[in-house]
Amino acid sequence: MKVTMDIELRDEPGQLILALEPVSHFKANLISVFHYHKSKNTSPGMDEKVQVRLVLDAKNQIIRNIKEEMEKKGIRVLRIGEEKYGETITVIMIGHVINTDIKDTINQIDETGYAEVVDMSLSMPEIIKPTSAALKINAIGRQELKDVLDLLKRIAKEKDLLLILPIEAD
Repeated sequence: MKVTMDIELRDEPGQLILALEPVSHFKANLISVFHYHKSKNTSPGMDEKVQVRLVLDAKNQIIRNIKEEMEKKGIRVLRIGEEKYGETITVIMIGHVINTDIKDTINQIDETGYAEVVDMSLSMPEIIKPTSAALKINAIGRQELKDVLDLLKRIAKEKDLLLILPIEAD
């Protein structure tokens, strides 16, 4: 079963590895990791925290074991739920993908809250030549997939990139 697990980590080196140890120990399939931007804690004397979303494929008991082990390590599990993404599409962007900040493009998609980049393949023939990136994007539903494609079209236009969509997408 594919599930999302939202966790909260202290913002210090080694915390993500600490959180992933139970995933490895119980042999769950890690599909993706999404590290949210820092959210500074305003209370004096409190540590800064970061949220991380894991997408795992494992049986219910394994997920429960992972949660228990994380909590023993002091990792706060915020939410566990079935995978919310029902639609998937792969698009190709061609141009100076790296020079126009691929991280910004991915962040804009991920920050929608209804879609995220779950896989990327990049081709860079030479530094001064155009590059290409294939982005696999998951979205909550068909309308949200259409919305993220509209966002990608706007981004491609702003960054002077060629966007290639699958035939069935419009």
